[in-house]
Amino acid sequence: RAIISNLSFGKKWKENPNRHYDSNEIKTTKYTPLTFLPKNIFEQFHRFANIYFVAIALLNFVPVLNAFQPEVSVIPICVIMAMTAIKDAWEDFRRYKLDKEINNMGCYVYSR
Repeated sequence: RAIISNLSFGKKWKENPNRHYDSNEIKTTKYTPLTFLPKNIFEQFHRFANIYFVAIALLNFVPVLNAFQPEVSVIPICVIMAMTAIKDAWEDFRRYKLDKEINNMGCYVYSR
């Protein structure tokens, strides 16, 4: 009887050798489609330069302090933040594709 159970265990092992383990998928991406915008804005405002330029743009809306049209002062920081967001999205997409490629690779299972 013990031999039969060992044989059936061997058959199941050959079907799926990783059934006793959690997934070992690699995930190096930072964002998901739902979390991209909030996380990216949060990360961008951790850079001192972005905070500085937003503060300058906001000060331009105060009539006594404005040096030029307030709307014009917002354009550069919006362009810089948009370009950085596009760059971050592209890098994250490339990481996603590479993770998918690595996770779908075949592997060898060691057994004595």
